Amino acid sequence: MACVRVTGSADEIELFARSLGMIPKLHRRRDGMMAGYFEAQAPKVVCLDLGTTGPNPVEDEIVAIAIVDWAGNVLHEGKYRPSRMELWQAASEVNGVAPDNQIDLPSFFDDQVKIKEIIWGADEVIVYNAQHVMRFLGHNDAAPASGARVTDTMYEYCLWLGVTNRNYNRFAHIELTDAADHIGYVRPDGTSTSLANALACVAVQKWIERQRREEQ
Repeated sequence: MACVRVTGSADEIELFARSLGMIPKLHRRRDGMMAGYFEAQAPKVVCLDLGTTGPNPVEDEIVAIAIVDWAGNVLHEGKYRPSRMELWQAASEVNGVAPDNQIDLPSFFDDQVKIKEIIWGADEVIVYNAQHVMRFLGHNDAAPASGARVTDTMYEYCLWLGVTNRNYNRFAHIELTDAADHIGYVRPDGTSTSLANALACVAVQKWIERQRREEQ
Protein backbone atom coordinates (compact mmCIF):
# COMPACT_ATOMS: atom_id res chain seq x y z
CA MET A 1 0.00 0.00 0.00
CA ALA A 2 1.48 3.34 -1.07
CA CYS A 3 0.58 6.81 0.22
CA VAL A 4 0.25 9.28 -2.66
CA ARG A 5 0.55 12.99 -1.77
CA VAL A 6 -0.63 15.75 -4.10
CA THR A 7 -0.91 19.54 -3.86
CA GLY A 8 -3.44 21.81 -5.55
CA SER A 9 -6.98 23.06 -5.13
CA ALA A 10 -9.46 20.84 -3.32
CA ASP A 11 -11.27 20.18 -6.61
CA GLU A 12 -8.03 19.23 -8.39
CA ILE A 13 -7.01 16.83 -5.65
CA GLU A 14 -10.42 15.22 -5.48
CA LEU A 15 -10.63 14.88 -9.28
CA PHE A 16 -7.22 13.23 -9.44
CA ALA A 17 -7.98 10.85 -6.59
CA ARG A 18 -11.37 9.84 -7.92
CA SER A 19 -9.89 9.17 -11.36
CA LEU A 20 -8.03 6.36 -9.61
CA GLY A 21 -11.07 5.27 -7.63
CA MET A 22 -9.77 6.73 -4.36
CA ILE A 23 -11.22 9.09 -1.74
CA PRO A 24 -8.71 11.81 -0.76
CA LYS A 25 -8.03 13.22 2.70
CA LEU A 26 -7.50 16.99 2.62
CA HIS A 27 -5.99 19.64 4.91
CA ARG A 28 -5.29 23.34 4.42
CA ARG A 29 -1.69 24.53 4.17
CA ARG A 30 -0.30 27.77 5.62
CA ASP A 31 -0.24 29.39 2.18
CA GLY A 32 -3.95 28.78 1.78
CA MET A 33 -3.60 25.94 -0.70
CA MET A 34 -5.00 22.53 0.00
CA ALA A 35 -2.82 19.48 0.36
CA GLY A 36 -4.15 15.99 0.25
CA TYR A 37 -3.23 12.37 0.14
CA PHE A 38 -4.80 9.01 -0.48
CA GLU A 39 -3.68 5.43 -0.18
CA ALA A 40 -3.38 3.36 -3.31
CA GLN A 41 -2.57 -0.30 -3.66
CA ALA A 42 0.22 -0.70 -6.19
CA PRO A 43 -0.60 -3.41 -8.73
CA LYS A 44 1.21 -6.70 -8.25
CA VAL A 45 3.26 -7.44 -11.35
CA VAL A 46 5.11 -10.72 -11.94
CA CYS A 47 7.18 -11.95 -14.84
CA LEU A 48 7.83 -15.61 -15.50
CA ASP A 49 9.67 -17.96 -17.80
CA LEU A 50 9.19 -21.66 -18.39
CA GLY A 51 11.50 -24.45 -19.46
CA THR A 52 9.63 -27.28 -21.17
CA THR A 53 10.42 -30.59 -22.84
CA GLY A 54 8.86 -29.38 -26.08
CA PRO A 55 6.23 -27.09 -27.64
CA ASN A 56 3.07 -29.14 -27.01
CA PRO A 57 1.51 -28.71 -23.53
CA VAL A 58 -0.53 -31.90 -23.94
CA GLU A 59 2.44 -34.11 -24.73
CA ASP A 60 5.28 -32.16 -23.09
CA GLU A 61 6.00 -31.10 -19.50
CA ILE A 62 7.32 -28.15 -17.53
CA VAL A 63 10.84 -28.83 -16.28
CA ALA A 64 11.74 -25.35 -15.01
CA ILE A 65 10.01 -22.14 -13.96
CA ALA A 66 11.22 -18.82 -12.62
CA ILE A 67 8.96 -16.03 -11.38
CA VAL A 68 10.22 -12.54 -10.50
CA ASP A 69 8.50 -9.29 -9.58
CA TRP A 70 8.82 -5.91 -11.31
CA ALA A 71 11.90 -5.07 -9.23
CA GLY A 72 13.60 -8.32 -10.22
CA ASN A 73 13.16 -10.05 -6.86
CA VAL A 74 12.88 -13.82 -7.21
CA LEU A 75 9.45 -15.04 -6.06
CA HIS A 76 9.95 -18.66 -7.08
CA GLU A 77 12.49 -20.73 -8.95
CA GLY A 78 12.23 -24.45 -9.48
CA LYS A 79 13.58 -27.28 -11.61
CA TYR A 80 11.59 -30.47 -12.14
CA ARG A 81 11.95 -33.91 -13.63
CA PRO A 82 9.72 -35.08 -16.48
CA SER A 83 7.41 -37.88 -15.41
CA ARG A 84 7.62 -39.72 -18.73
CA MET A 85 10.96 -41.28 -19.58
CA GLU A 86 10.60 -40.66 -23.33
CA LEU A 87 10.82 -36.92 -22.63
CA TRP A 88 14.28 -37.08 -21.07
CA GLN A 89 16.18 -36.96 -24.36
CA ALA A 90 14.26 -33.97 -25.72
CA ALA A 91 14.56 -32.15 -22.40
CA SER A 92 18.29 -32.82 -22.27
CA GLU A 93 18.81 -31.38 -25.75
CA VAL A 94 16.86 -28.18 -24.97
CA ASN A 95 17.41 -27.51 -21.27
CA GLY A 96 20.17 -29.81 -20.09
CA VAL A 97 17.65 -31.93 -18.19
CA ALA A 98 18.87 -35.50 -17.83
CA PRO A 99 18.39 -38.41 -15.39
CA ASP A 100 21.85 -37.95 -13.92
CA ASN A 101 21.20 -34.35 -12.84
CA GLN A 102 17.45 -34.19 -12.22
CA ILE A 103 16.22 -37.67 -11.39
CA ASP A 104 15.98 -36.75 -7.68
CA LEU A 105 14.17 -33.46 -8.28
CA PRO A 106 10.46 -33.05 -7.54
CA SER A 107 7.62 -33.00 -10.02
CA PHE A 108 6.19 -29.67 -11.16
CA PHE A 109 2.98 -30.62 -9.38
CA ASP A 110 4.77 -30.72 -6.04
CA ASP A 111 5.11 -26.93 -6.33
CA GLN A 112 1.87 -26.34 -8.22
CA VAL A 113 -0.05 -24.82 -5.28
CA LYS A 114 2.71 -22.31 -4.50
CA ILE A 115 3.08 -21.38 -8.18
CA LYS A 116 -0.67 -20.94 -8.60
CA GLU A 117 -0.88 -18.68 -5.56
CA ILE A 118 1.84 -16.40 -6.95
CA ILE A 119 0.33 -16.23 -10.43
CA TRP A 120 -3.30 -15.96 -9.31
CA GLY A 121 -2.38 -13.17 -6.90
CA ALA A 122 -0.90 -11.02 -9.68
CA ASP A 123 -2.68 -8.10 -11.31
CA GLU A 124 -0.40 -8.36 -14.33
CA VAL A 125 1.61 -11.30 -15.65
CA ILE A 126 4.44 -10.50 -18.07
CA VAL A 127 5.82 -13.23 -20.32
CA TYR A 128 7.80 -13.49 -23.52
CA ASN A 129 5.81 -15.31 -26.21
CA ALA A 130 2.53 -15.48 -24.31
CA GLN A 131 0.90 -17.96 -26.67
CA HIS A 132 3.41 -20.64 -25.74
CA VAL A 133 3.60 -19.86 -22.01
CA MET A 134 -0.16 -19.49 -21.44
CA ARG A 135 -0.91 -22.78 -23.14
CA PHE A 136 1.40 -24.59 -20.73
CA LEU A 137 0.11 -22.75 -17.65
CA GLY A 138 -3.49 -23.40 -18.64
CA HIS A 139 -2.90 -27.08 -19.25
CA ASN A 140 -1.22 -27.37 -15.84
CA ASP A 141 -3.99 -25.45 -14.02
CA ALA A 142 -1.76 -22.49 -13.24
CA ALA A 143 -3.08 -19.83 -15.63
CA PRO A 144 -3.52 -16.24 -14.35
CA ALA A 145 -6.84 -15.18 -12.81
CA SER A 146 -9.51 -14.09 -15.28
CA GLY A 147 -9.16 -10.42 -14.30
CA ALA A 148 -5.38 -10.31 -14.59
CA ARG A 149 -3.66 -8.53 -17.43
CA VAL A 150 -1.32 -10.67 -19.52
CA THR A 151 1.44 -8.71 -21.25
CA ASP A 152 3.32 -10.41 -24.07
CA THR A 153 6.69 -8.65 -24.15
CA MET A 154 7.57 -10.22 -27.50
CA TYR A 155 4.43 -8.74 -29.04
CA GLU A 156 5.07 -5.37 -27.39
CA TYR A 157 8.67 -5.37 -28.64
CA CYS A 158 7.67 -6.23 -32.20
CA LEU A 159 4.90 -3.64 -32.06
CA TRP A 160 7.34 -0.94 -30.99
CA LEU A 161 9.82 -1.93 -33.73
CA GLY A 162 7.06 -2.32 -36.33
CA VAL A 163 8.49 -5.71 -37.32
CA THR A 164 6.04 -8.06 -39.02
CA ASN A 165 6.25 -11.50 -40.53
CA ARG A 166 5.60 -10.89 -44.21
CA ASN A 167 4.52 -14.48 -44.86
CA TYR A 168 1.71 -14.41 -42.30
CA ASN A 169 0.93 -10.68 -42.03
CA ARG A 170 1.45 -10.73 -38.28
CA PHE A 171 4.12 -9.69 -35.85
CA ALA A 172 7.33 -11.64 -36.21
CA HIS A 173 8.91 -13.99 -33.70
CA ILE A 174 12.02 -12.40 -32.19
CA GLU A 175 14.09 -14.37 -29.71
CA LEU A 176 14.36 -12.93 -26.20
CA THR A 177 18.16 -13.08 -26.36
CA ASP A 178 18.11 -10.86 -29.47
CA ALA A 179 15.74 -8.36 -27.85
CA ALA A 180 17.87 -8.26 -24.70
CA ASP A 181 21.04 -7.75 -26.74
CA HIS A 182 19.38 -4.93 -28.68
CA ILE A 183 18.62 -2.93 -25.54
CA GLY A 184 22.08 -3.58 -24.10
CA TYR A 185 20.92 -5.84 -21.26
CA VAL A 186 23.70 -7.86 -19.65
CA ARG A 187 22.57 -11.17 -18.22
CA PRO A 188 23.74 -11.90 -14.65
CA ASP A 189 26.28 -14.67 -14.22
CA GLY A 190 25.47 -17.87 -12.40
CA THR A 191 21.70 -17.88 -12.94
CA SER A 192 19.59 -20.63 -14.42
CA THR A 193 18.23 -20.26 -17.93
CA SER A 194 14.66 -19.67 -16.75
CA LEU A 195 15.66 -17.08 -14.15
CA ALA A 196 17.96 -15.30 -16.60
CA ASN A 197 15.11 -15.22 -19.14
CA ALA A 198 12.59 -13.88 -16.62
CA LEU A 199 14.96 -11.07 -15.61
CA ALA A 200 15.70 -10.30 -19.27
CA CYS A 201 11.98 -10.17 -20.02
CA VAL A 202 11.45 -7.59 -17.26
CA ALA A 203 14.36 -5.54 -18.60
CA VAL A 204 12.95 -5.55 -22.15
CA GLN A 205 9.46 -4.62 -20.94
CA LYS A 206 10.84 -1.72 -18.88
CA TRP A 207 12.83 -0.55 -21.90
CA ILE A 208 9.71 -0.59 -24.10
CA GLU A 209 7.75 1.44 -21.58
CA ARG A 210 10.58 3.98 -21.28
CA GLN A 211 10.60 4.43 -25.05
CA ARG A 212 6.88 5.09 -25.04
CA ARG A 213 7.12 7.66 -22.26
CA GLU A 214 9.91 9.49 -24.08
CA GLU A 215 7.81 9.64 -27.24
CA GLN A 216 4.89 11.30 -25.47
